[in-house]
Amino acid sequence: MSRALAAAVSLTLIASLIASTADADPGAKKDRDRAGKTTDHAAPPKLGQKPARLVNLYNTWTDEWLAVDPKAPPRGAQVDRFLRDHYTNAPLAGIEPRLVDIVVSAAVHFQRDTVMVVSAFRHPKYNLLLRKKGHQVARDSHHSKGDAIDFFLPRVSTNQLHKWAIDQKIGGVGIYLDSGFVHMDTGPVRRWSGE
Repeated sequence: MSRALAAAVSLTLIASLIASTADADPGAKKDRDRAGKTTDHAAPPKLGQKPARLVNLYNTWTDEWLAVDPKAPPRGAQVDRFLRDHYTNAPLAGIEPRLVDIVVSAAVHFQRDTVMVVSAFRHPKYNLLLRKKGHQVARDSHHSKGDAIDFFLPRVSTNQLHKWAIDQKIGGVGIYLDSGFVHMDTGPVRRWSGE
């Protein structure tokens, strides 16, 4: 009888311990998860209506994805974080918002649902490091100003993407055939090619 009583007391203590730890901070994890999410979402589609087609941006350095509704592209901190410098992991507050518009416009034009982002914001220290190592980076790079992006679209040739980029007449356009990407920025209109 005493063993059964001891077992019952032990089970009661264990159950009350579990219940007290669960009650100690009941929504903390949910609150943390909720705090990390954005609330600027477009209204959901009406029942029976096909949802908007999204364009998925993939950052090749950070392995992160950003789903973008072409009709309502994200702005602000979400874009700053996604296009941050991978070397310092530092975002630039106020990255040129048209960069997302540019790559999404390319994806829509070529009917692709994925954009591979090779480079966007580049911290000046990282830019200097790349220059010292002999990489093809400008001293006063538009990447360091937060108004340039290097990207490619799967199954779209670099030459086709380059021609499209020039037709946009937005700013600087560079083609890197060996590396397989196009550079676009919102600075003065100019053209070049690299490796």
